[in-house]
Amino acid sequence: MVSKEIRNLAGEIFKIDPQIQHLGLIDLEGHVLLDQSSASNEPIKPDKDRMMFYYQVSLRRSRREHFNEFYGLTRYIHIVRENIQQLVLYLPMITVYLTLGKDETPDGIRKIAEKIQEIDESLVEKAVKSEFYQ
Repeated sequence: MVSKEIRNLAGEIFKIDPQIQHLGLIDLEGHVLLDQSSASNEPIKPDKDRMMFYYQVSLRRSRREHFNEFYGLTRYIHIVRENIQQLVLYLPMITVYLTLGKDETPDGIRKIAEKIQEIDESLVEKAVKSEFYQ
C-alpha cells in the first residue's frame, strides 16, 4: 500500500517535466516505496527484476556516501543510454530514480535535478514519516 504522502511526492516530481517517463522511490535499504509510469495514475507492483534493480540502486548510494567526506556529496547521477536517459537523486532518506526521454538535453536534465532537489522539504519529510514512522 502506497501512502498518500508518497503519492503526493510522486505527483510533484511528475509535474516537473513531461519528459519524465518513469519514477521509482526507494528507501535507504532498497525497499520500493513507489514504482510508477507517467502514463498511469496508479503505482505498479514491481516484478522481481525491478525490485533487484532498485535494491542495487540503493547499494550504490551507500557506496557513494562512503566517499562524501573526500569528494563531497553526490548531487545527481545522469546515465545516457541508447533509448532512454536515467537520473538518480538522493533526497533525505529516499532515492529518486527516473527514466527520461532520450531527447532531453544535459542542461534540461540538470534543471530537472535542481527542481527535484528544491521540492518543498515538508513534502519530502511527510513522505518519509509516512513510511518510516507509522
